Amino acid sequence: MKQTINKYIFLFTLGLSLIIAGCSKDFIDLTDPTRIETDGYYNDSASISTAVIAAYAGLQEVYGKASGSRGIYPIAEIASDNTTAVVEGSGVGDFEFFQATSSNQVLQTQWTYNYRVIARCNLVLSRIDAVAMNAVVKERYKSEVKFIRALTYFNLVRTFGGVPVVTKEIRTIEEAYEYGRASVEEVYIQIEQDLNEAKADVNLPDRYAAPADLGRVTKAAVRGLLGKVYLTEKKYNEAVTELGGYVSAYDNTIHSLLPNYSDIFLTTNEMNAEIVFAVRYTKGNVPSTGSPFPNHFSRTTAEAGGVGTGYQFNTLRKDLVDTMTAQGAADKRTAVSFVASGTGAWITRKYRDTPAQDLDADCDWIVLRHADILLLYAEALNEQSAANVATAVPFVNRIRTRAGFTGAALLDPLTVTQGQLRLAIEKERRIELNLEGHRWFDLVRTGRAVEVMNNHFTKYAIRVTTTSPIVQIQAFQLIFPIPINEINTNPILTQNPGYN
Repeated sequence: MKQTINKYIFLFTLGLSLIIAGCSKDFIDLTDPTRIETDGYYNDSASISTAVIAAYAGLQEVYGKASGSRGIYPIAEIASDNTTAVVEGSGVGDFEFFQATSSNQVLQTQWTYNYRVIARCNLVLSRIDAVAMNAVVKERYKSEVKFIRALTYFNLVRTFGGVPVVTKEIRTIEEAYEYGRASVEEVYIQIEQDLNEAKADVNLPDRYAAPADLGRVTKAAVRGLLGKVYLTEKKYNEAVTELGGYVSAYDNTIHSLLPNYSDIFLTTNEMNAEIVFAVRYTKGNVPSTGSPFPNHFSRTTAEAGGVGTGYQFNTLRKDLVDTMTAQGAADKRTAVSFVASGTGAWITRKYRDTPAQDLDADCDWIVLRHADILLLYAEALNEQSAANVATAVPFVNRIRTRAGFTGAALLDPLTVTQGQLRLAIEKERRIELNLEGHRWFDLVRTGRAVEVMNNHFTKYAIRVTTTSPIVQIQAFQLIFPIPINEINTNPILTQNPGYN
């Protein structure tokens, strides 16, 4: 692949430089979408601010946008036992049966757009120190893009395993070819470093008071993501410390569980007290800054708000529906989470809006929310020691209480075992966070992906064709193939085992 930015032609995706495009909501104003000269441009506070905004804007492509990216949900949801792709569309369906190859378009766009965001972050960090501007704002900008860079590397390492780690602005073709794959451990070292440096920044606020700034990175978001990173690495002591610090600092002060589960997802209530970090979208702009999710996740035009097409890229599997409905009428999340769509089909209700046009809605993509972090904390406590079970249980019960459960339907901290709590947290995360992009990564993190998915395929006799064997996955499929275009362009990149 190639991207030309004035005199620079970067054949390798890592070398993609800035394309300043519009993003979303108040704090990300629409800017000139044309390509701009990087040399001599980023030399004042206004241009640095624009570059920071461009880093935020790039997350729209990572998580899903009409311009070509399906987003992260094919990996995070369709590869799991949560959802299915009725219409395959640009390789989306490959994840349902674990048929994704190195030429899969979803994997290519994830690689491309994540590294484009990283390039934008690196440009800011490479240029900002030389710019005369307010010192407090300068340090805050650094922390914002370090969080964004850490988030994108977290997406990449969980999807592909070890990937090239680039932390400086690439300015020549020769530089781009110097980067081969780092180890998984090296990627996580960089992620931890970025997040710890952002956490230490006294200029990064715990929250923003101005509505126009809602959606920017906060210290709460940094601590929540860092705790999740530690938990994913099985660094349970560090995870307990970080997530516990988040709870002590922000629980029921800056962030809290909303009384009504349905209110979390209303487009009229975005960036509410439960939202810790979200990728923001706004419909009706030119160039488009809207989200595609109401159209992608619906089966008909009517279900998509009456505008555009229902693409059927991400509909609920029967197993998820059965799991939620088995909770009984007390679980208020069921009615909010899905609705029947024809015979044996269900669509999510979490991404509801009337788009301005096809693939142009107002729904944000929630990356971190308070319930997610409370459950991560309960998981970290439980994994750290069986002695922590009684301490962890109340955090799970808070989620269940909000869902509508009382009395015997809550976990008993005096009788539940570590193993029982482990499975209870897994189930609670599946229901509470359904279709929010967590299920596959949760299964991989807990070491349960192969067992759960193979049992799921067997239970429902899922086959690629009516005459083929029941689908079963192997351990190598816990990560996905490196895009073949990247290997062909940069020969020092190597493919993951098990893939061509």
